[in-house]
Amino acid sequence: MISRFIEVVGSPVLFVGGVATLGWGWLPTWERSSIRRPAVFGWAQLTLSAALVTYLVGDSLTSAPLRGLAVKAVALVVLLFGSWLYTVADREPRRA
Repeated sequence: MISRFIEVVGSPVLFVGGVATLGWGWLPTWERSSIRRPAVFGWAQLTLSAALVTYLVGDSLTSAPLRGLAVKAVALVVLLFGSWLYTVADREPRRA
């Protein structure tokens, strides 16, 4: 129950944050000191939002239980990719 609430509330928040970061370069105050690549951070937020939406609607879009499980597995892979993007956004850029 609480996980559904987190998905329903968290997904639009991440989506709006990703659009704001990519469109205007805005970062949340608590992330400004640690994020070194804002564009990658925006893509990470959009990817995490897509993963939450996919996981949330995975059961309702498919009637077969195995398809629902496959959709949730894809959502988990997308979630891991978004988490990886977040760590990349936190790293120092390479120096040439």
